[in-house]
Amino acid sequence: MTEILPHSGTIKENIHYFPLRIYYEDTDVGGVVYYANYLKFMERARTEMLRVLGIDQKGMLDYNNPEDVSFVVKRAEIDFKKPARFDDSLIVRSEIIDRGGASIVIRQIITKNEEELVLGIIKIAAIGKDGKPKRLPMAIAERFE
Repeated sequence: MTEILPHSGTIKENIHYFPLRIYYEDTDVGGVVYYANYLKFMERARTEMLRVLGIDQKGMLDYNNPEDVSFVVKRAEIDFKKPARFDDSLIVRSEIIDRGGASIVIRQIITKNEEELVLGIIKIAAIGKDGKPKRLPMAIAERFE
């Protein structure tokens, strides 16, 4: 039997492309995507981007992981330009635009037919199990270059 796996998107020229479809559950009473759901879409796209880059977030959360590092959102800036609606087919484009010792900044653009609907700038911080900032391990940092 062939195993069916979720589609993680693809990376082209340092930009990750993640496709998604808008379902009825994503919309509000006005028939447009509820604003907070765009943050969920961006989170899914970032998770899949890390998966494509070979970063095992689930393994990072393992208490016995010697790297003792995980990712949290430190800042999210969102600019809503146009609404998405039920059954729209969208693409979330994610691009790493800055990397510090303990953080990365990702530009995420949600588009429909190449038209920009939402722009997000998300700063992700690396933290240890104690909740304090921690430098990205070299094995992870190298994947962001």
